[in-house]
Amino acid sequence: MAHTASSARGAETVTVVCRLPSGLVLDLYDPEDLRTRAGSVAPVMAPPVPRASVRLAGARRDARFHARDNRLLGLGGHTQVDKAFWDAWVAQNPGYLPLKNGLVFAQARAADAQARLAECASQRTGLEGLDPNALPGVTPAHTAPG
Repeated sequence: MAHTASSARGAETVTVVCRLPSGLVLDLYDPEDLRTRAGSVAPVMAPPVPRASVRLAGARRDARFHARDNRLLGLGGHTQVDKAFWDAWVAQNPGYLPLKNGLVFAQARAADAQARLAECASQRTGLEGLDPNALPGVTPAHTAPG
């Protein structure tokens, strides 16, 4: 479920898909505050305070995820996010690798988000679990007869 500090009823939303297993927290900061902190003569030791935050559901929140199998390929959590927040967050984080690599993306309609997730279903994220029967460099221990 998305939680924003300034979500208005009836606001335009987008469906954000997060292919990271545990999801992601998107923080939006005041750009003027960040510039002031960066230009300060004395270092500011306290972390910046976000003006709004959204928690994205991860791939483990996909209805098709089964914990016993731990199969994440092709799965992604869906979260409704205020469009203005998403646009501002993307503008503030253009070089963020999960965004650039398509691990986090948004579509105007939920059906379009599901279709795009289906398109990238075979693309590995690098965060999928290893197959325990095919671990690289590991061979089963053979027991001696008798």
